[in-house]
Amino acid sequence: MAINRAAMKALPIQGYLDYKGIDYTTEHNRLRLVDHDSCVINTDKNVFFWNSKQISGDLGDFITAYEDVTPKEAWVRWSEFGRHYNGQDETEKAKYQASARENNYKFNWQRWRTAQTKNNSENYLVNERGFDATFVQRLANADFIKQGKPRQDRQTKEWQKPAILFPWHDENDQVVGLDQQGTEVNFEKYGKRGTQKKVAAGSDTRYGYNFRTGNGADQLIVFESPVDALSYAQMHFTEPTNKNTTFLSLSGTDHQKVLSQLDRMKQLNGHLPKQLVMATDNDLAGFKAAAPFDMLQFEGMTNIRQIPTRGKDWNDQLKGHDPAIKILTMDENQQQLAALETFTQQAKPATVAKATTDDKQVAQPQRVARQQRREERKGKSRERNEEIIKDALTRVQNYQNDPKEVQQYLDFVAQGQNYSPRNTLLIYGQRQDATIVMGYKQFAERGIQVNKGEKGMKIYGAPKNLQSIVTPAGDRVYWRDSTAEQRQQAKAGELETRTVKHYPIETVFDVKQTNAKLDDLPKLLPNKPVNLATDQSPEHLETVYQTLKKYAQDEQHARVVDQDEGAIKFLADHKPMTSHGIAKGATAINRQKPEAPIIVLRPDLPVTDRIATLAHEMGHTALHQQSDDKTPNGVQELQAEMTSYVVLKNVGVEPGDISEKYMSDWTNNLKQVADLKEKSPNMMADVTRASTSITNYLADRLSDGQQITHSRRAAPNIEPTAVQMETNQVTQDQANETRGPKR
Repeated sequence: MAINRAAMKALPIQGYLDYKGIDYTTEHNRLRLVDHDSCVINTDKNVFFWNSKQISGDLGDFITAYEDVTPKEAWVRWSEFGRHYNGQDETEKAKYQASARENNYKFNWQRWRTAQTKNNSENYLVNERGFDATFVQRLANADFIKQGKPRQDRQTKEWQKPAILFPWHDENDQVVGLDQQGTEVNFEKYGKRGTQKKVAAGSDTRYGYNFRTGNGADQLIVFESPVDALSYAQMHFTEPTNKNTTFLSLSGTDHQKVLSQLDRMKQLNGHLPKQLVMATDNDLAGFKAAAPFDMLQFEGMTNIRQIPTRGKDWNDQLKGHDPAIKILTMDENQQQLAALETFTQQAKPATVAKATTDDKQVAQPQRVARQQRREERKGKSRERNEEIIKDALTRVQNYQNDPKEVQQYLDFVAQGQNYSPRNTLLIYGQRQDATIVMGYKQFAERGIQVNKGEKGMKIYGAPKNLQSIVTPAGDRVYWRDSTAEQRQQAKAGELETRTVKHYPIETVFDVKQTNAKLDDLPKLLPNKPVNLATDQSPEHLETVYQTLKKYAQDEQHARVVDQDEGAIKFLADHKPMTSHGIAKGATAINRQKPEAPIIVLRPDLPVTDRIATLAHEMGHTALHQQSDDKTPNGVQELQAEMTSYVVLKNVGVEPGDISEKYMSDWTNNLKQVADLKEKSPNMMADVTRASTSITNYLADRLSDGQQITHSRRAAPNIEPTAVQMETNQVTQDQANETRGPKR
């Protein structure tokens, strides 16, 4: 008889709780277990989420996790409940079905009643949570916190103090959900938390409580609760130097919210933040919440872990008046997590095995055989893709001997596709006429389909950290392929573990391989900072130049000297004369302090020449700043010229009359490159890296020649009192002394 898995999955988890007599509390469309309050059941979707264990799934998964049995035993108990449930009359079944229909509720902020006064909320945050009164008043005045109305307990009929409401705002500043923090402290009633905490019914789970400083684009810091986020902000974001940070509360430990927030930030800013900080709690659940971001790493963004040095969470630290932060790498987070899991496992009483040895022995050979076949297929596919990539890189490397091929490649780079230098080379090596390149899903999300039968291009995806175990024989076994015993030994430190970066191979397509129409192209094209080919207004030219100058100062730590009359004499003394006269610019590097170069430009240059010359010198700064650089001068000049060429093309300045000069210089200098092919195989990749960094910076900050402004919701001005400022300075100095060297 065939098993009806759909019918099994439809069996209500709530019904199983009642069947087994498992106590729970009701929060609209969610149930929360009394003995494990981090385990929540969503009755709408009939799934559970056990936040502290990072486990979720259907009823079968719940039975496995809650009753600590094997999947096989869970299936037996699941089936037993199914027979019991199906034997009930329709009235009894309708109780669970009606509950699901009634709870299909969408959050509506307009229906929430809030109090005019905020005294209860402010008193709770100051007296119970240790916040500064001025800080709390600013939060209240800016509507970052609201006070609810007193309400009557449905069971006891007692009136409860009003809760604090923490509204969740989306990218359009609309409230799409909220956290409720009870202000009545009662440990007997609410357990170890002491207060009632819950998420409003119907809240959009893609969001959480969030706020930002500056434009919020450079850093994302993630917490488990709104109180933790605000505690951290009060301790560490009082100084005006702290800018452009987004704070996000998960209201638990769901890492999917982080991915949703990163996606929104990329859509809003045009790029991911430079840094993701997982500041979840200093406990097993907090380390588990951060663990996925050891694997989920994105190009251009670093992931780190921060934990308080006092107590479990940031509010404990705030109440302890100790702002010190312990910073961990994601690899160190994994090590700490393994140690905590081992300790927790050892602390558990021994349990009787639920599956017999015979069962495992029968199933093991079949599983091993299937896994071996799967690995063989994956290995062959990887080998084919690696060969495609090798051929593409070889073709691009050969192009660098031909000036026309070089020019065509640089025109491709200047389009501003948001790919790494290596992937840019790979795309061009496989399809020289590529213009707009995306993955299948990216096109599909925009309503565009890849044509049937099209052959995609192979590129490298975002790196993932793969952990492996070193066996006593010296063999390396990937964690995913290891046995339970090997993993246990690794967690206990009995077997060595190693982590390596793995770049998965992904497939992308050009827009010409899709059904996109002309009307679709504008929304697919990368953002152009300004099109100077059609709009050579002095204002736009000056804006581009000033943005480039800021890049040199902020990203390359270079001082740009462009108004000094002595620059002409300096250039005449230090740079050789050309057919065009005195050099237009130069980069001066102090060999004793190479990290702080000075870019000198002639003050009499027109703005277009200033743009071209500054981009040229920035190419030198990016590629040739190290004192041990052995690249010949001719090749260095060639790379700087190519960088300048890409920047000019990207902003719409056609080289025009000077294109012949570019070609002439490239022809002469490419002869040196041919001789240096073995010593300098990455010349084009280096140029791509330097120029792409500059053009991405322009695209992030300019649109149609104007500075991009951000009108998003900003945090209120966080200014400490005079006493707090003095305390913060002393504790910050102490913290700096204990942190040690930066990683």
